[in-house]
Amino acid sequence: MTEFQKNAEKIMGNLKEELGKIRTSRASEGILDTVTIPYYGQESPIKSCAAINVPNAKTIEIHPWDIKMTQVIANAILKANIGFTPQIIGNAVRLTMPPMTGERREQVSKIVGSVCEEHKVSIRNLRRKKLSELAEQEKEKEISKDQRHGVEKELQKSVDIIIKTIDEIFTKKEKEIMAE
Repeated sequence: MTEFQKNAEKIMGNLKEELGKIRTSRASEGILDTVTIPYYGQESPIKSCAAINVPNAKTIEIHPWDIKMTQVIANAILKANIGFTPQIIGNAVRLTMPPMTGERREQVSKIVGSVCEEHKVSIRNLRRKKLSELAEQEKEKEISKDQRHGVEKELQKSVDIIIKTIDEIFTKKEKEIMAE
């Protein structure tokens, strides 16, 4: 059962990571995860060479540790084409979240729904794999029929809890997207 739990935790972690990358009208550091800059001869994520702050729901501020990197970071954000026009203010780069239209909100909500559904399918696939392992163990006489049914019930309870959690995450994210 622990292997199932570990894999389920990985799937949930991946879900949160994927949802963090989806741009809503709320500022989030996750939006910058795909942006890399040349830093000491290597392409590095912005967070490895600057402090990222979210002072309010509409603004992201990037404070490079090396002041010379301010313009480089601004250019990298423009090249990444993530939908922001960076502003250089002093030694910082500021990104302001543009307001989302109603149509765009519905599109983003559908994207979030499909991401959540993909992760539910992954959890169900994990369950299917574990059930086939249990059937094989019973066939090989490693476990009894009663033990198998007990583990199946526990497995189903875990899956139900995880699916419910994914639904709650979706509902919360959808409210965040639709609210303004």
